[in-house]
Amino acid sequence: MDTATLQENITGVSHSGFYVDDLDRTIEFYTKVFGAKLAWRNDKSKNPLIKLYIGDFGLSIIKWPEDHPRVKIPHAFHWSYRVQWQKAEEMAKYIKSLGIEVEGPVGHKREDFFCNWFFLDPDGYRVEIEAKFEKKEDRDACVERNKAGRREDMGLYAGDAVLKT
Repeated sequence: MDTATLQENITGVSHSGFYVDDLDRTIEFYTKVFGAKLAWRNDKSKNPLIKLYIGDFGLSIIKWPEDHPRVKIPHAFHWSYRVQWQKAEEMAKYIKSLGIEVEGPVGHKREDFFCNWFFLDPDGYRVEIEAKFEKKEDRDACVERNKAGRREDMGLYAGDAVLKT
């Protein structure tokens, strides 16, 4: 199959799967923060699992098996959800109102129209909301307006960290 055919046949991302300690806590978090919908829940399997949807994107979530070793979650591993640029700051304020610490907004150096906010879910997974502004000036104004409360101390964004040589 050639590249053009592949690009025609791949229509998007379907879902992602991950382990959590507490399914109820996870349902509550993703429902409150993103308005996720619970599609189904199976508590009768060896490892109980659920399927949540945020828009068309599915989260296939499994209760962490007791006999499965815990791993450190890599910093780069995360989910980013696109929000309307006109509502991005309001969404970030809403997330903060839930008692969730948020780092951002961050304006990417290589993507002039994008602005991002980062936070953690209850199991320590990095989550992000991203807005694509129509104008770079609007993105820059958003970053400037919120500069004082950016929370770089959280260390959730390291995309522009410079190597010391």
